[in-house]
Amino acid sequence: MKILRIRFKNINSFYDEHPCIDFTVNPLAISGLFIIAGPTGAGKSTLLDIITLALYNEIPRFGSISKTEIEKLGSIVNLKAAEEPKAEAYAEVEYEVKGCQYRSRWSIARNRNGNWNNYQMEIAELPSGNLLDIKGLANFPKKNEELIGLSYQQFVKSIVLAQGSFAEFLRAKAHDRSKLLEDITGQHIYRQLGSAAYLKDKHYKEQLELKEKELQLVAMLTDEEVKHWEQAQFIAESNRTQADKEVVFWEKEKNTLERSFELQQKLEKVEREKNVLEQEKAAFALHLQRLQNHEQVSEWAADLATLKAQKLQLAVLEERKQTAYNQAEAQTKIIQTTVQQIEKLINKTVVKERLLAELNAFEGDILGLETEIEKLNAEIRPIFSTIKQEITQSTNPWLKALSFEKLDETYALLKQKQLDTEAEVTRFSVDFDAESELARLSSREKAFIELVAKLEKRNDLLAQGQEAKKTLEESTQIAAQKKPIWEQLNDTLKEIDLKIKELQSRKEKEQQKFNLEDLRNALQNGEECPLCGSTHHPYVHAYINALSQVQVELDLLEKNRKEVDIQAKKVGTEFDRAEALKAKATLDLTQLREAYKKAKEECEKVLEVLFLVPDTTVEQLVAAQKQLQQQQEIVSNWVKVRELNDIIKKLLTQYELLFVLRTQKFTKEQERQKRFSGKDVRAEGQILKNTLTNAQTTYDIAQRQHFEIQQNLLEETKRTSVLEASLTQQLQEKGIENISMANELLLSMAQVEMLKNQRKQLGDREKELEVNQKTWLEQLLEVAQLRQTEHTLEETEFKLKTCRELRDQYLRESSEIAAKLNNHATQKLKFSGLQAELEQMRKQRKKWDLLNRYIGDSNGNKFSNFAQNLTLSNLIGLANQRLRHLSDRYILDKPKEETESLFVIDTYQGNALRAVNTLSGGETFILSLALALALSDLASQNVSIESLFIDEGFGTLDPDSLDMALGMLERLQSESDKIIGIISHVEALKERISTQIRLFKNGSGLSTMEIVG
Repeated sequence: MKILRIRFKNINSFYDEHPCIDFTVNPLAISGLFIIAGPTGAGKSTLLDIITLALYNEIPRFGSISKTEIEKLGSIVNLKAAEEPKAEAYAEVEYEVKGCQYRSRWSIARNRNGNWNNYQMEIAELPSGNLLDIKGLANFPKKNEELIGLSYQQFVKSIVLAQGSFAEFLRAKAHDRSKLLEDITGQHIYRQLGSAAYLKDKHYKEQLELKEKELQLVAMLTDEEVKHWEQAQFIAESNRTQADKEVVFWEKEKNTLERSFELQQKLEKVEREKNVLEQEKAAFALHLQRLQNHEQVSEWAADLATLKAQKLQLAVLEERKQTAYNQAEAQTKIIQTTVQQIEKLINKTVVKERLLAELNAFEGDILGLETEIEKLNAEIRPIFSTIKQEITQSTNPWLKALSFEKLDETYALLKQKQLDTEAEVTRFSVDFDAESELARLSSREKAFIELVAKLEKRNDLLAQGQEAKKTLEESTQIAAQKKPIWEQLNDTLKEIDLKIKELQSRKEKEQQKFNLEDLRNALQNGEECPLCGSTHHPYVHAYINALSQVQVELDLLEKNRKEVDIQAKKVGTEFDRAEALKAKATLDLTQLREAYKKAKEECEKVLEVLFLVPDTTVEQLVAAQKQLQQQQEIVSNWVKVRELNDIIKKLLTQYELLFVLRTQKFTKEQERQKRFSGKDVRAEGQILKNTLTNAQTTYDIAQRQHFEIQQNLLEETKRTSVLEASLTQQLQEKGIENISMANELLLSMAQVEMLKNQRKQLGDREKELEVNQKTWLEQLLEVAQLRQTEHTLEETEFKLKTCRELRDQYLRESSEIAAKLNNHATQKLKFSGLQAELEQMRKQRKKWDLLNRYIGDSNGNKFSNFAQNLTLSNLIGLANQRLRHLSDRYILDKPKEETESLFVIDTYQGNALRAVNTLSGGETFILSLALALALSDLASQNVSIESLFIDEGFGTLDPDSLDMALGMLERLQSESDKIIGIISHVEALKERISTQIRLFKNGSGLSTMEIVG
């Protein structure tokens, strides 16, 4: 896997979009080994965060990123950019894996409401740029993991190497080291398996104990008890069978008695209902007579209805006749009123036939007057609009304040103002050219302004030259003072470094002696040394004091060196600053002298052109400029008065024309008001015409309807009289005196239907009662023959109750015995089943018990430690391969029995074993760097890693070790063709590695970047 390019915008301290970091072009492509350098907080680690954010939406310091974390923590997005309304940020990485190239992008932006949208991701194939079809944000990191072949944890342990974790790993105890190795490699599965084995065995053990307790709780009968209860059940069942027969007999006898009683009750009820029916028939007799009377006259019902309808029709015709007459009378009054209104409108009396013609002529006269008024308005409007436009669009405040609607008042004001402006206009002659004069004054004023600027520039250059001269003198004095102090401090540092080197050599010799401590501990005073034969062992007492003394001296020297180094850097910085200021002041002074000479010559030329003396000052020019401005103001004001006078003349002409038209319009309006004071003559005339026409039409229609109704009324009256006479004769022949009596005998259809239904219901009920009475008498005789005893119903119920109680007793005894026997059978089956389950569970638990004994414990430490021990062996082997390129002195080795510390084999001391805790800071770094590279090899065994980033850790190395580490990294880069980036503050690295990504931080906390090489 190889990182090709990195792009980003508004990430952490980087504001806005920055240049692409392209590892495929020079200088990064040709170098292969580069350094990422810059002050603390400039964003060195941010460049690594951009890579993991773009690929996995995670960074080591925060984990997974979402809009909630960004809002809560204020991280990831640059703080300045986050305050912008349309803030956005992105991180983008292009990488190559297995010959294919891809681009992965992470981005986030604010919406129009100022809130953060959720982050977005995309993965594209290169060079086509086609996006991969991926659904769901969580699947983008998984897709990158699939393409690269590394999970996030594997990626940050094999491509981004942080030295601190490996130094911690070297010094850790066995358990802590196993846990660190587990975290570094991401192999938590072994701990999970060990813990799972323990929990699985614990679960089966608990289940087995519960099952054994359950088996102990199973209760069963003995064989003797089973036989006893089976005999008792047989006797109880026999008694119950006999009791059932008795119950059936007495239930049948009880039912027969109850049926007999029920039939007697029904017969009594029939008698009662027959009496009620007779009463209802007597009550219905009157209604029955009415129904019979209706049936007698029902054959003339149609004729009677026809006669009634004809009489109603006569009444309706009579009413319509009266209505038509009333309507004709009303329209006559409307016609008279409308005629009076028209005569009033036209102001003359005319015959009815000429009325509409006179009304039309009157309308024409009024409309003619209105047309003439409108023509005058059309002439007035443009004049008024012109006046309004002149006043409203004028820039003159006095003119703009006039009220153009108050004609007479405004006209008087304009006349007065005209007198004033004409007096002002005569101030200058008629042929005075104001525009040329203003141009001349403006040009001279502009020349004065430019001259003032040139004089001020000349004076500024003179002041700057004096300031630069002062700075040069001060910096020269400071440099002369600081130089001997700085040189003396550097000499002191060299002397201290020589002493420190001597003490470190003495310390190493003492530590080499310390490796023989086991032998020394075995020495006893008075006994011979197996090596030299001496019985006196003074080193045993003096060793600790000697080593401590050396360490104390070394600490004091290093502290002294640090203080001197700080002073030397401070003085050196001051000296360098003074030298830089001196050089800059010298250069500035030369440039300022040349600029002053040039500025002075330009000022003299302009003064000569303007006919001014050479020693003219800025203050004099400013005073002259004010005089020019006053002259310009006088001419400008005169131009404005002249323009105002011209406008007033134009407005007065418009007003005079407007007054003539206004008088003509007023005359026409007075004439029209005299003849017609309404609003719309045409509308009022039309209303009168419509009213007169409609009333005349309605009157004619009413007259015609009155005549027609009168004819129909005569015909209908004759027809009704004939029908009434014929029907009266027929009714009298049947004994009915007249038509009124016949109508009284007739019932409505609803009454007839209701009475017929009542008559039918009474007859049906009478038949039903007769049939029921006969049937129930026959059933009562049949039931009486079924009785087998002479007992009463109460005696029979008592017998039945006694038999049921006895049967229930036998049934309970049988059920209780059956329950005991069934429970015995159930418990027996349960016991057999539990035994089988228990045996099966013992077999199942056996494998988990065995697995738990080998790898299981509650925390998973046992199996994790075993697995990490194997991983440690593999890791140490790979580390030693890397270590050979760094140092030929040490070989990393595993802990020994009953020890927890890692060891190194010191080949310079006869392959002596040393605990890693005894190593110096530089030696520890070399081992941790070898471990970091080895872990990268281990984590990426199935993936080709072509990009490597090492974060910090070089500050603990001495110059020789630093050269050795850089040499190994250069060799690693050349052998594997990897791109290796180092993040560090160490100045020696910046000097050694020419290809650099330099980061700078300004005063506001924002960072910038440049690539050099």
